[in-house]
Amino acid sequence: MLTLDPELLGKEMPVGEVTVTAEEIRAFAEATGDRDPLYFDADVARQAGYVDCIAPPLFCMKIRGERALPDAEIGPGLVSLNAGQEFEFYDEIYVGRTYAVSVKITDVYEKTGRSGPLGVLVREMLIRDTAGKPVVLMRERRMVRSPEKKI
Repeated sequence: MLTLDPELLGKEMPVGEVTVTAEEIRAFAEATGDRDPLYFDADVARQAGYVDCIAPPLFCMKIRGERALPDAEIGPGLVSLNAGQEFEFYDEIYVGRTYAVSVKITDVYEKTGRSGPLGVLVREMLIRDTAGKPVVLMRERRMVRSPEKKI
């Protein structure tokens, strides 16, 4: 159902750096309808105890973008679905700072669901600051199953 190079399991792979801009934070906040001044006004952010404007918590999804590699190959005729995400927040994402992003596949397994056999891929994306400290850990599960089966 899922094919993964065994060498990839548990191997952390750097996928790049991202420098967060005020424009990106503004666009994300506006797109989600979140008008918290902490995202737009540096003075308000400083009065609240931050060193500068911060990003909304789920801004990490924008950073994730196309960085969801490595990936597992799925067999022909199968479909892949999002099976959930978990987040661990250690610090804020600040405007103007550069962050290193890495990913790893932590688990691949099969199980039987209501619709029959399922393959599950568990992947983690870690965002670190320039000192190497974790800022956000995102864990996501992807389910693979036959489209012939109805849930």
